[in-house]
Amino acid sequence: MTDVTGRLRRWIAEQSEVRTDVSVGIDAPVDRVWAEVIDFTAHTEWMKDAHAIRFETDRREGPGTVLLIDTRIGPLRTVDRFEVTEIEPMLSVAGRHTGLFRGEGRFELSSPRPGRTRLVWRERIRFPWRFGGPGAALVGRVVLRRVWTKNLAALKRRIET
Repeated sequence: MTDVTGRLRRWIAEQSEVRTDVSVGIDAPVDRVWAEVIDFTAHTEWMKDAHAIRFETDRREGPGTVLLIDTRIGPLRTVDRFEVTEIEPMLSVAGRHTGLFRGEGRFELSSPRPGRTRLVWRERIRFPWRFGGPGAALVGRVVLRRVWTKNLAALKRRIET
């Protein structure tokens, strides 16, 4: 592979990637928000793009847990395979997307004051060629940010009511 080809491939890979951080302030203590974040089976109740969640492993929590998430955004349908790689109780949970869409996701919690939690959702997802690569990622940046922002708003309502 020539240097030019290598640079072109790296550029295409970078352009196929969506990096998004969305956050929400929730009027609830960290332990209440944490309980919702790590209850993976309940994610379908506030993540509008997650229609079903199954476990690929016997594990239901902690690193090594593998989730199969039936995901729908507009006409796109896929099964997102997500492996939990890291948990810091009351602080963060992170994992890898290892299915068709690859990348990493992380929820981070902090408490700016008693009874209030700030939740940040960070994602890095690479769009594969068969779903449009760089072109799909360009649109995906806008669509996914909107979907995830709405998901966090739904989680906030769920917790605060």
